Amino acid sequence: MNQSARRHTYPCRVRFSDVDVFGHVNNVKYFEYYQEARLVFLGSLGGGYDERAFPLVVARVEVDYRRPILFRTDPYVVETWVVQVGRSSFTLGSEVKDGDEVLSRAETVLVTFDLDQRRARPLSSAERDLLERSR
Repeated sequence: MNQSARRHTYPCRVRFSDVDVFGHVNNVKYFEYYQEARLVFLGSLGGGYDERAFPLVVARVEVDYRRPILFRTDPYVVETWVVQVGRSSFTLGSEVKDGDEVLSRAETVLVTFDLDQRRARPLSSAERDLLERSR
């Protein structure tokens, strides 16, 4: 993953209901944390994210679990950044971190979507510029 990319940070709080009997965050919850951070990241892009004006669908999410995320009151940090911009899709990299330690990594491919045609559509030049400026 591109370590020089501009990274957006999101403070992610673990909810008591997210953990199992061992105090570890359930693996499915990681996807929720990455989604929360992704939506805040998209909202941080110029003018904010409007899902009706810039509809997206998730094509793929790949998560690597490196260390357990444990319940605590202090938030963990989820960093999100643009990895690649394609014709009708783009890839975001993300990490859940505790200080400098990476607890989990994810890569998410998002596809721009035409709501009327119900299929993928090319990124507009404005959308592409917005994403490229965030790299």
